[in-house]
Amino acid sequence: MVETEKPAPRVARRPSTLVVAAFVAGVVPLALHSWAALHGNFAQDDFVMTYRAAVAGPFDLGYLFQDYHGHLTPGGFFLAAVMTWWAPLNFPLMVAPLLLMRAVATVLFWCLLVRCFGHRWAILVPFTVFTASTLLLVPTLWWAYGVQIVPVVLAAAGAVYWHVRYLREGGRWWIGTFAWTLFGLAFYEKAVVVPVLLAGVTVLLGQSFRERWRYWAGHAVLLAAFVVGYLALTSSQVSPGGTPMTAGTVADLTGRMLGDTFLPGLAGGPWSGPGPGATWAPSPFVVVVLLFAAALALLLAGARVGGRRAWRAWALLGLLFAVDVGLLALTRLREVGPAAGDDPRYLAELAFVAALCGAFAFLSPDGIAPSGGKRERPIALIACVLLLVSSVVGFSQLAPALRFGHSAQYLGNVRAAVAADPDLVFFDTFVPSDVVHEWFGADSQASRVAGLVPGTHFDQPTNRMHLLDATGTPRLITGVDAESREVTGPVPNCGYTVGETLVSVPLDKPVLGRHLLKIDYFTSDGGEGLVDRTPVWFQAGLHSLYLPVDGLFDHIGVQLSSPGAPVCVAKVEIGKPVTQ
Repeated sequence: MVETEKPAPRVARRPSTLVVAAFVAGVVPLALHSWAALHGNFAQDDFVMTYRAAVAGPFDLGYLFQDYHGHLTPGGFFLAAVMTWWAPLNFPLMVAPLLLMRAVATVLFWCLLVRCFGHRWAILVPFTVFTASTLLLVPTLWWAYGVQIVPVVLAAAGAVYWHVRYLREGGRWWIGTFAWTLFGLAFYEKAVVVPVLLAGVTVLLGQSFRERWRYWAGHAVLLAAFVVGYLALTSSQVSPGGTPMTAGTVADLTGRMLGDTFLPGLAGGPWSGPGPGATWAPSPFVVVVLLFAAALALLLAGARVGGRRAWRAWALLGLLFAVDVGLLALTRLREVGPAAGDDPRYLAELAFVAALCGAFAFLSPDGIAPSGGKRERPIALIACVLLLVSSVVGFSQLAPALRFGHSAQYLGNVRAAVAADPDLVFFDTFVPSDVVHEWFGADSQASRVAGLVPGTHFDQPTNRMHLLDATGTPRLITGVDAESREVTGPVPNCGYTVGETLVSVPLDKPVLGRHLLKIDYFTSDGGEGLVDRTPVWFQAGLHSLYLPVDGLFDHIGVQLSSPGAPVCVAKVEIGKPVTQ
């Protein structure tokens, strides 16, 4: 018998040192961002979107394609509807898909760098610039913005990766570029820059456009269809009034976007802390000068190493930066002023673009690159560590401002109060402006902000009504600051006797608008009734009934809904609530 040789056991390949370093560079910022996001909370547009999600549904086309302040984001509204249906006002659940998208974008970007420039230490630097950039880490803690820009960055990473494979391998990789572009357009109109990025990468790779004219025609048709749909479904975001736009204000805006936001954000800063709202505090003049000097040195070094390819890469980055400046100038400059340039939300997607263009400026896209010599590894590791440390410091200073502690306190107090007393009824009023700003109108009312908390009741007739204060703590309403009262009733010691026939209680003067109605009454037996056509329950004994009213009133109609003991309406007052 002939013995056959047994196959040698497979030896598992250990990940290379470069892969381990890349894993650390990707995981550290992602873990830091995830911890902050999972401990964050809803604020401003978050409440508006979740409320609209609760009253509509994930397949309501009118809801999905609504004009949201000039934005068209069916993907974001679909995600909000699904998450709200699953668990209303559960912030960790809401941010989980965004964290997953960010993780996938990180992996795709690494794969893109390896495919374009080979398995070499130099790609660790642009990879870390992308993963550690506070331009993307900080503003995406705000869910309403994160659900717009994170999918766009993921779409850009996926589209460019599939695009590079299509250019080099042909086949059906082109399908992925269109699919990823559509994915981005479903969340944010800024995804229109993805085809521009694809065209720029084509130039940087030295590929021809003519050989694939059908492919590019398809992108043109897709963009044209989106633009037509966008213009048909949304109103213009261009600010019609406010401070006039001049060359000086545009220059000031550009300088702030570049020196206060873009350059510090790529380096893991700024280190001056947060500013008002979602903005960053301007960096000291010395820091700005150093950043501009470092940026200029990088531009010249890249041009020396990469030559014409580097200049093309910097031109692509400059073009997309100019697009962001132009969009912000048209939509926010007149309304907000040059201070809008300190807001990283308007430049966040450039973290990906800058890292990619920097890679093309310094590295040759030949597919398989050499190791880069003995100096490449230590230089890359040092740069990676410095960027991570800078990002940790900068993020730790900036993140608390976008975790919205006041909103967390407000919702937490409402939840605790309802859990302790499920029968609480709240008089609806506006929440503090740092929870939802008053410019949202009716969407800044407590019923729309906290109304999705299970067990909450607003504006229902009750004998005990509460008002939520600025912290979300219920305050018992003890009466009203009367603006109008009943005309003295005809029945001594009773006022107005109410039975099944409607009784009109006249007021001493008419009132207009939203107020709280208080009725003091007595009845020997409980029964159902109507007050201003609103069903109520009259309890036996001497009680007060509170009921929110809205409109023009010169009388109040009261009646019983069924036979029973009459109700004596002794006192009627309409006005603003008074609390303990």
